[in-house]
Amino acid sequence: MGRTEDPTGDDRREAVKDGLVELLGFDERRRGRWLDRRQLAPNERANRWLYLVLVIDQELDGQSSGQADWAELTLWLLRQGQARGVFTKAGSAEQLAYCTMKMRRAGISLAVLPSADEIVRTCLDALPVRLNEVTKLADRRELRGLDRSQMRQSRQANRLVGAAQWHPDQVQDPRLASQLREWIGVKAQLV
Repeated sequence: MGRTEDPTGDDRREAVKDGLVELLGFDERRRGRWLDRRQLAPNERANRWLYLVLVIDQELDGQSSGQADWAELTLWLLRQGQARGVFTKAGSAEQLAYCTMKMRRAGISLAVLPSADEIVRTCLDALPVRLNEVTKLADRRELRGLDRSQMRQSRQANRLVGAAQWHPDQVQDPRLASQLREWIGVKAQLV
């Protein structure tokens, strides 16, 4: 039996892509109005936003020209997502770190991308707790003794450090690089 494609899904993706192509040519103000017209219910916004980034990501994978424009649009959408409350500060930092890493690997011009310092600083600034206050575990069996807040903070710190640690070799600020190394040093002890 042959596999049938979902034409609705393909049609939807093409419609979204067409809208994003239109968005590429807009200035900041027109882009903002484009997003304003497409506001969704709060429970649907994050998934919709991530779908836009996914469609752009697929465009980046399939093109050799225009990559810088698509990369810039991705970064703009991620920043707008945080500014509009779609993503938390931590969620936005993680997305920025992973998207930038992928774009760097794809050969996108470094002039378009945020610096490693900016990415790492964004991740470390989003940490919910300081290094000397974060809950660390010597043994996973200790999890039972933690409250939800401690687990959540430690888990979020683990994710943010994991996102930031993709960029340590390019960090220029020695103090920032030192902070990242300290966090990486305790990452294995985080929840």
